[in-house]
Amino acid sequence: MRHLLWLSLVLLVAGCAQQSSPTGGPKDLTPPQLIRQTPANQTLNFTGKTVELEFDEYVSVDNLMQQLLITPAIEGTYDFKTQPKGVRITFDQPFRPNTTYSLNFRNAFKDVTERNPARNVKIVFSTGKSLDSLRMSGNVRDMMTDKPAFDALVGLYQISDTLKFSKNKPYYLTKTDSSGNFTLENLAPGQYRLAALQDVNNNLLFNTEKEKIAFHPNPITLPGFTDTPTLKLVAADMAPQRQPKSMVTSKQYTLAYPRGIQDVQVSFWKREDSLTYAQVDDKQLRFYNREARTDTIRARITVTDSLNRTFSHDQKIRFKDRPKKGNDIVEAMETKVLPKSSDDMERNFHYQLRFSKPITRFAPENILLQEDTIRNIKLTDKDWKWNRYKTELLIDKPIEFRRDVRVIMPKGTFISIEGDTAQAVRALHALRDPEKYGTISGEVKNVHSDFFVELIGAADYKVVATIRNKSPFTFVSVPPGTYRLRLVLDHNKNGRWDPGNPDAFISPEPVILFPNEIKLKANFELLGNDFSL
Repeated sequence: MRHLLWLSLVLLVAGCAQQSSPTGGPKDLTPPQLIRQTPANQTLNFTGKTVELEFDEYVSVDNLMQQLLITPAIEGTYDFKTQPKGVRITFDQPFRPNTTYSLNFRNAFKDVTERNPARNVKIVFSTGKSLDSLRMSGNVRDMMTDKPAFDALVGLYQISDTLKFSKNKPYYLTKTDSSGNFTLENLAPGQYRLAALQDVNNNLLFNTEKEKIAFHPNPITLPGFTDTPTLKLVAADMAPQRQPKSMVTSKQYTLAYPRGIQDVQVSFWKREDSLTYAQVDDKQLRFYNREARTDTIRARITVTDSLNRTFSHDQKIRFKDRPKKGNDIVEAMETKVLPKSSDDMERNFHYQLRFSKPITRFAPENILLQEDTIRNIKLTDKDWKWNRYKTELLIDKPIEFRRDVRVIMPKGTFISIEGDTAQAVRALHALRDPEKYGTISGEVKNVHSDFFVELIGAADYKVVATIRNKSPFTFVSVPPGTYRLRLVLDHNKNGRWDPGNPDAFISPEPVILFPNEIKLKANFELLGNDFSL
């Protein structure tokens, strides 16, 4: 009995000594409060090289190098040492004399319990006798979608004859909020260039190949500039065309151009060295070895890229030797057909076939069009057209079917340069029922240049259809769905949108998004979707 009583007391004491986390109570929503800073905000005649901040609770310091915005740009770098309730920052070079500096820490500090970010942590001081107080605000959006640009870098650049956004960092800088808004404060009087960019690599420079940029077309003078500018980000890849990369087999010699190909001209040094070649996609030029050649062929190649710039180079073309054992591997030919086999069709029969290789033998007599499964229609040489490389065939033929049209293109109709055949095409297309589709109409008013109107998907902004230089405009046979309209002004009349040239401060051609989404139902006609400039 005595041992049982003793065991009960031991268990009771052990239970009383067990610890657990407190439960309940309100969640801490109070952000850290700054209680001490050196130098004090709005200090004048500051000569130090150290900045310290202390909060009223324990904080963590997150990504200080990315979160801290220092304007104007400092000379040199800085190191920092975290402390339980703050941070100490030491600069390796003194601040410039008679200059107002702003240190905006944004979301660098958070409490250690609930991760509440400290708000509006900013220090302004001057190394001179006064503080600069000029400011300007604006907005940054994407030109093609009109969506606000979050966390875009916005900078004021000191004007010089050699200023380039890809080589010069901004003097004053800030970043946009989730609505695309920005404010630059504590600015000194002067003349500047204003630009915004997606600083993906956080180096404060414009990377032409990976980042978008926007810039104000004219220099800005402070004080005196009172506008609230809207900057529209665009991809303006001005990097020059580079020497192409080559991919070689015994049958093919392929050159890949990183800046793309809009047009290409090839001149062989010797006429007897001429090879068949084709542009196989928007970046690749391919030569074909039809005669099993193994010697070196020289050619002069001139490529026009997507920005209409030309690049010429001499190229040595040499195919690999054929394998001693077995046969060469022949890449299968691919064929893309539009419309797809299940799509309906207007009475004007329009077919597009794209081949991955040039076609050297074409048997049009094999192609059969069948109206309503009753009447067979043969094509004539006026009904089709090849592209320059014989890799794309367009067929246009008005036919009078009432229900459907059957398309039959058997194997052997198209034979490639490498001797293989395209797969057979067998499709049945129903006559398009206009009651299953709708139309979208509008006008373009007060525009005095060439233009084109794009119908785009409201979700992905992909182009569905384009109408050029026509007002009023009407998009017909539009499937039910949600769309937007986009107006592109073609000032130089080259038939495409041009992104401008940031190095020369040439603005991109304007793009205007229709303000509202357009929700189209079947058998509806939506009018009055007008652009007025």
